[in-house]
Amino acid sequence: MLKEKYGKLAASFLFFVIASFLQLNFKAFFGWSPEFAMAALVVFGFYLSVLEMGVLSFFGIFLFNWRVLPGWEILFFFLIPFFMMFARKIFPWRNDFNCVLGTVFSVFVFYAVFGLQGILGNPGVFMWILAATAFFGAAVFRLLNYFYKISPI
Repeated sequence: MLKEKYGKLAASFLFFVIASFLQLNFKAFFGWSPEFAMAALVVFGFYLSVLEMGVLSFFGIFLFNWRVLPGWEILFFFLIPFFMMFARKIFPWRNDFNCVLGTVFSVFVFYAVFGLQGILGNPGVFMWILAATAFFGAAVFRLLNYFYKISPI
């Protein structure tokens, strides 16, 4: 049990680092990037405990924003996985559908609140961002689902 728990946390850190590098490389190559890191955090909300999710979210904040005083975007980035962790118990659908829906919802709300000009300025790119983020979230969910059980919270 303990070995599986630490293996799951280590795999989550590894997936998060890979998602972060993919996101940064996408941005450098295409000029826009899907929210792979946010999708990874939403997916990990299905597999990790609250404490493990907190550690991973703090790691994500440190990775993306190393300043002492975080902004509202960083606070949202920290809280959305916890929201999805508890919202999945409310929604009656299958967990894989909840994961994709939660990923799309989190990216849409993030852009609607903090980057509305990104949605209104180029809706085609925003749709690509949503599609690529949902696909990445679904792929990570299926991969983790193959190896680990979903956390009961």
